[in-house]
Amino acid sequence: MRTSLCSWIVGALVAGGAAALAGTAAAQGWKPERNVELTIPTSPGGSNDIAGRTIHKLWGELKLLPVTSSVVNRSGGEHIVAYTYIQSRAGDPHHIGLMSTPMLLNAIGGRTQLTHNDLTPIAYLITEPMVAVVRVDSPIKTGRDLVEALAKDPGAYSIALTSNGHRISVGMPMHKAGVNVRAVRMPAFKGGGETAMAVLGGHADVQITSVSTSVPHVTGGQMRAIAISSNNRLGGVMASVPTWRELGYPSSGSWKGIVAPKGLTPAQIAFWEDVMRRTAQSDEILQYAEKNLWLVEFKGSAETRKWLDDEAAALKLIMTELGLVRQ
Repeated sequence: MRTSLCSWIVGALVAGGAAALAGTAAAQGWKPERNVELTIPTSPGGSNDIAGRTIHKLWGELKLLPVTSSVVNRSGGEHIVAYTYIQSRAGDPHHIGLMSTPMLLNAIGGRTQLTHNDLTPIAYLITEPMVAVVRVDSPIKTGRDLVEALAKDPGAYSIALTSNGHRISVGMPMHKAGVNVRAVRMPAFKGGGETAMAVLGGHADVQITSVSTSVPHVTGGQMRAIAISSNNRLGGVMASVPTWRELGYPSSGSWKGIVAPKGLTPAQIAFWEDVMRRTAQSDEILQYAEKNLWLVEFKGSAETRKWLDDEAAALKLIMTELGLVRQ
């Protein structure tokens, strides 16, 4: 019995060691050989830019890459320009991109034929609420004030946003309030920095954005948050801001992750998944998360792909209800 048990233990240790070595080999079997370029799908200043540059900074601080890396903003088409560029780099693991909600929404809405299946999901990293903000002198005090005013007159206020993700976030409460959503003025911009300037400059009344974009303006006393998409109230400067849910309306937030071109080898995918896992597990990212009110939730490549499939199906139902799917 003892001999059999010992043999089993040795066999298990050998098998476990072999599996560990195989995993290590997968992660170490390939490394970047030249400069890595991270594409951000929006102009500077918005939440995607903040997240992308934070991730890029951590790559350097944590010494996760054996080569240099750079960041390029490729805005346009509500992220379509960036994802099309990444798709064009098929088989090149030196071109990585930040992905977020519009990657799913544009295809569902009929704006592009490019879907998440045309790219290689590497990791899901950040969940981030969306927030509605106004100038500090605005008569709009809460999200309820906004949707009730628009229910009476869809032209009463204009809403600055950058993507269908923002349209859904504010569209869900407007739909619940009986607003004629199609009649509301919702000018689109290339990034959160531009929508903030539109509101601060008096060219729009409300900004819909990911929460990290609004924190500096709310902290500085220039803007006031009136509703947030999270399930529960946030802390810090957003502690007094009601959620859409507590105001009686549904809403939705945003997320960030990393995507690569199609055609990567398993070893290349394993390398980038390991880099993003180590990024997500670092103490440093938690400091940025606290500052930007993010929730860091890592998912690996396979899990992210399944999540994207499920999320796309759910979003199609919501977008169809809001009239955002082209027939």
